[in-house]
This record gives sequence, C-alpha cells and structure tokens, in this order.
Amino acid sequence: MITRVLQAGEGIARATELIRRGQVVAFPTETVYGLGANALDPAAVEKIFAAKGRPGDNPLIVHIAGLEEMAPLVQGELPEAAALLAEAFWPGPLTLILPKSHRIPDVVSAGLDTVGIRMPDHPVARALIRAAGVPIAAPSANRSGRPSPTTARHVLQDMAGRIPLILDGGSCGVGVESTVLDLCSRPARVLRPGGVTPGMIAGVLGSVDVDESVLQPLKEGETVRSPGMKYKHYAPRGRMTIVQGAGAQGEIARLYDEAERAGQRACILALEGNVPAYGERRVLALGADAESAAAKLFAALRSMDELGIQRIISEAVPPNGMGLAVMNRLERAAAFDLVSLTPEEKGNC
Repeated sequence: MITRVLQAGEGIARATELIRRGQVVAFPTETVYGLGANALDPAAVEKIFAAKGRPGDNPLIVHIAGLEEMAPLVQGELPEAAALLAEAFWPGPLTLILPKSHRIPDVVSAGLDTVGIRMPDHPVARALIRAAGVPIAAPSANRSGRPSPTTARHVLQDMAGRIPLILDGGSCGVGVESTVLDLCSRPARVLRPGGVTPGMIAGVLGSVDVDESVLQPLKEGETVRSPGMKYKHYAPRGRMTIVQGAGAQGEIARLYDEAERAGQRACILALEGNVPAYGERRVLALGADAESAAAKLFAALRSMDELGIQRIISEAVPPNGMGLAVMNRLERAAAFDLVSLTPEEKGNC
C-alpha cells in the first residue's frame, strides 16, 4: 500500500472518500494525530487494530463534530454532568465515558457496555467528521506501544505502507492524549489524565476521583476501561528510568555516567531550567514547565530512537495540574522503572 501525505485542506475530500469506503486515515487533533475509521462500521474499525497492531481489549474513542451527535451514541438520557462538562470543555481534550447505545459496535468498546466520546478542538478533525457524516473512532496514529505522533512525519514513520492517507495539519498543540473521565462512576473518575486536569473538572462537578492506575500499573486481570491504561505504552526503544526525590539530579548523572562507561549511548530528559546542572552530558530539554513538557514529550521520545539512544534517564515532574498527564506518560514509557529517593539516598556525580 502506498501512503500519501496531503495537506489538510486539499486532503479532506480524499480522506472523506476513504472513510466512507470503510478505509482508515490519519488526521490531526489538538492532542495527537488520530488513526480514524467510521465508528459505526465494525469492519472498518478492525482495520485500525490491524494497522496499529493494537490488542482487541483496548477500547477506542469516538470523535464527533457537534453536540447533537452525542445522544444517538449513548444509552438513555445524557446525564447533567455530561452536558455541563461539554459546555465547559468541548471542543477540547476531554473524553467522556458513558453507557453506549446499540449503534456502537463491540469492537469499538472492546466488548464493554460503555463508550468514550470526545469533540476535538482542531478544525481539520471536525471538518473531516462533518464531511464524512459519521462519528470517527480513532486511537493515536502510531504502532501499538510506541510514542504517540504529534506531527505527520511521526505518523509516516509508523504507518507508511499500512494506511492510504495522512492529513498533515502541522504540530499538535497539547501533545498528549485527551483526559478520559468515567461518568459511570460516582463520583466521576479520571482514568487517563490529559489537557483537562482533575482540578478543572472539579471546578465544574464539585469533586472528581483519580483512578489509582494513573500512576501505577493495572492489577493483574483488571479490565482495560480506557485507552492508555496498559502497563507499557508510549515507549522508545532504549531502556528508560525516571528518578524523583531529593538528590534526583545527582542520581540521574550517576546513571548516565554508568551507562556511558558500559558502552551505551545515554541521554537525559530534563526541564529547561535544570539542563545546566548536567554539565557536558547529553540532555534533551522538555521545556520550562509541565505544559511545555507535555507538548514536547512524544517528539522527544521519538528523537531518542533517531539518535540511537540506548539508555534514557528522565527527571520526574510534580504530578499536579498538567504534570499528572506528563508523569502518567513517562511512567508507562519507562514500564514503571521509577527510582524514588529519600534525603539519605542522594546520588553522587
């Protein structure tokens, strides 16, 4: 299969034709690039799983372009909380999990009786959904387990020869996937953090829980209720470790030097202000704060592969606000290889 890359404007007509024919296309959103197909066509959705190599127990998110498109996808009346959150955050990086209607095929929901729905805040994504005339099921447009794509070039790295079309809409602004909020729980529960933080949600609903799996692995046999809950996800090819706590910079430097002495090409991921602390060591800056780290994280992880990095040592980010989403992605990228230091365990350069 030849994979074409078209600018978003000229490519929407071609992408619409492919979606209507039951094919899969990649398209930009404000979070990451999505790999989309007609959400109401089980055979088309199966092609998403085939292109990604995605396990069938990992549900997909259904994307809509207008509020009126949500009710037919949901069983029963929309809860008041859904309306309040949609008014506050849609279009935007928030996915709402609700009881699914009979229109949603089991392949989309991984056999669950719920479905995740969101309205993306990207004009190309909404234009494509409107033109296709159907809701579009879409996970991130990468091979399963790899860092998510935030540019069309990233998509091409993973999907060349696997899908017919990539719509190039430039770089994604948020940089990590949407927040997933389970409205079937009482109180509502964040299953995956993203650009809409728990604090922002609590400002609308009054309270919200954060699932314990956000910063730790799922328990053995626990159901995957949301995308992004798998043990290892977003992973570069090199071994990755996260270091947090007192003396983290010294321990990061020690692990870097240890890897280099062993003949491994190493690199440090750090916030911009901390880069000078590592001297002449190889460092990739994630920006000044958690928001910029989120926007740059997946591109940084892909750069590690392009640079042939075999050992990655990352700073931790305080898990509040957008930092929760950054730490969620970092920990899964590192398969939860996390070093937590106390004052007595300070590393030495």
